[in-house]
Amino acid sequence: MTNIKIFAKFLVFLFLINTNLFAQTNKTPEKIHWYSFEDVVKQEAIKPKKVFMDIFTDWCGWCKVLDKSTFTNPVIIKKMNQYFYACKLNAERKDTIWFRGYPYVNPNPSVAQSTNQLAASILKGRMSYPSMVYFNDSMQIITTVQSYLKPSQLEPILVYIGEDKFKTMTYDSFRLKYKTESNDDWVDPTKPVIMKTVTFDSAKTTLKVNTYPQLDSVATVLKANTEMKIEIDSYTDNTGDVVANKTLSEMRAKAVFDYIVAKGIEATRMSYAGFGSLNPIADNTTAMGRKINNRIEIKVK
Repeated sequence: MTNIKIFAKFLVFLFLINTNLFAQTNKTPEKIHWYSFEDVVKQEAIKPKKVFMDIFTDWCGWCKVLDKSTFTNPVIIKKMNQYFYACKLNAERKDTIWFRGYPYVNPNPSVAQSTNQLAASILKGRMSYPSMVYFNDSMQIITTVQSYLKPSQLEPILVYIGEDKFKTMTYDSFRLKYKTESNDDWVDPTKPVIMKTVTFDSAKTTLKVNTYPQLDSVATVLKANTEMKIEIDSYTDNTGDVVANKTLSEMRAKAVFDYIVAKGIEATRMSYAGFGSLNPIADNTTAMGRKINNRIEIKVK
């Protein structure tokens, strides 16, 4: 699996686990209503509305990350559907696209990375991906942003344009006053997810009841992503015997492993290990630090 695919799956995993999205509801998660370019043109003729266009390519890794992280954020979904017709345009479409009576073609459809004339026209020849283009309800370009954006970076732009704030104030002035609702999901994919609600009583290996929802979410994410594999790691503080702590951590990791297996996840997709008091992330001389160091971490492979 490529690094970009691992990263995209990690973002989905982290978001779902930390929000307990699937553990708390049986409803189908809301999604952005994406239109093709042709369908957006039809919609504009029926009921005019601003348009958000995501111009991408099949080989663009950051476009995939944008899809998996930013465009799955519930705040982004809500505001996108509220203010815009959301449209996706593959910059390298090989077919002819008709717009306002003019045909836009891909001049070299058999050549890799050959650009369709419509995408080149919209981006004024500055072909960089992902590109996010904002149109008014007459399909006239308001502005273009060419970059990967985290949810917290995209959200204020959606509101700034969606609520017509751009007509009366600069973006910098608007941004100073705007309070972002979305969480910043950008994290280092090489770092593990700390399962903050997965806890045990002191020196015990039985999972607490309040642990179940987060582990249920782990199982749900694994069921939805059949290629994903995880590693379960357990740690303790440095109180007591070193060997005993390592054994305790191994038993706790196995308890988490067994719980997820019982939820229908194949044992071959998971591994577990106990590291005792190694790798502390807080000060073991304080009660709070010891509490933090007693933890379960999950790594996405």
